[in-house]
Amino acid sequence: MKILKQEEIKDFTEIIQVLNNGGLIIFPTETCYGVGVDATNADAVSKLLKYKKRPEGKAISIAVSIKDKASEYVEINKEASKLYNTFMPGPITIISKSKNKVDKRLQSEKGTLGVRIPNYKFLLDLLSVFGKPITSTSANSSGKKTPYSIKDLLENLPEKQSKMIDLIIDAGTLPKNPPSTVIDTTTTELTTYRQGRIDPTKISDFDSLNTSSVEETILSGEKFFYDHKKGLNKNPMVILLNGELGAGKTHFTKGVAKGLNIKNVIKSPTYNYVNEYKFELSEKQKGKLYHFDAWRIQNIEDLNLLGFYEWFKPGNVVVIEWPSVVMSLDEEFFEKLSYYYIDFVQLGDLDREIKIYLIEN
Repeated sequence: MKILKQEEIKDFTEIIQVLNNGGLIIFPTETCYGVGVDATNADAVSKLLKYKKRPEGKAISIAVSIKDKASEYVEINKEASKLYNTFMPGPITIISKSKNKVDKRLQSEKGTLGVRIPNYKFLLDLLSVFGKPITSTSANSSGKKTPYSIKDLLENLPEKQSKMIDLIIDAGTLPKNPPSTVIDTTTTELTTYRQGRIDPTKISDFDSLNTSSVEETILSGEKFFYDHKKGLNKNPMVILLNGELGAGKTHFTKGVAKGLNIKNVIKSPTYNYVNEYKFELSEKQKGKLYHFDAWRIQNIEDLNLLGFYEWFKPGNVVVIEWPSVVMSLDEEFFEKLSYYYIDFVQLGDLDREIKIYLIEN
């Protein structure tokens, strides 16, 4: 077993060599660490099934880099195409009719296959260079906890399984995001088999825009506020920002603050959890912007100590980075809340796609 630090990887030569030789790799995603093999290699798939202790007939999804690549392996109908265009890349697994170009043991007994396009730039780049799909399933042994760090994974793996790993890509501790939402598009009506952090049935509005500089990302935050500020006096504006480190979440917040006429320098709240800024749009429209980094929050008590639940008053704006942390701690609270869920997709060093979902509960 060899371990490579993600930040030290200059190209994908060694990883691709392992995959081409039928090897098994552990890799990071936007949800958790996954285990992958070449989905078209029968010997590699046999190794994966043995590693996962997974019986044949229980489907395993594949990951690809773009929608066009997915269409080589599955039949994308009208409903599936809408989901790809709206949610991909993102934490969604879309089940379609398989074209039987991957190992059939990855398919369901009905001949369907799940496909993911992960919102994780390193993995998307790897998939693009490799050119073939790799399996996309969590790296943990059946029944063990979801792995968000390599330490977590290895401490919960029997030695026999650990020895089957050829290469590990270590990206450190990942945010504790839930697994992907799994949607079957082959049924008469869309069927959700597993609910992740995005529930398509609760999305009442969707928008997408692209930026190619810090300035454009800031401007997009300002425009977003102007476009959605109606009703701020009656309700809080809650904005959940999801994306990798450096994806532009704080720059977007700077734009929101600009729209609020806040003159303070907007800094990342990473080290002090939350930054508060007073704003005044008019004599009748005053409030506070709360910019919250939830990365290190451990429990409900941490939220209470910060006064978290007091922020959500009409007229206030609450921006939360790493929202899945607090959403998992208090699902009931967020199920009663309407909010904007904003996904940042890194397309390049500065290029971003910003996907804006309005979730109404």
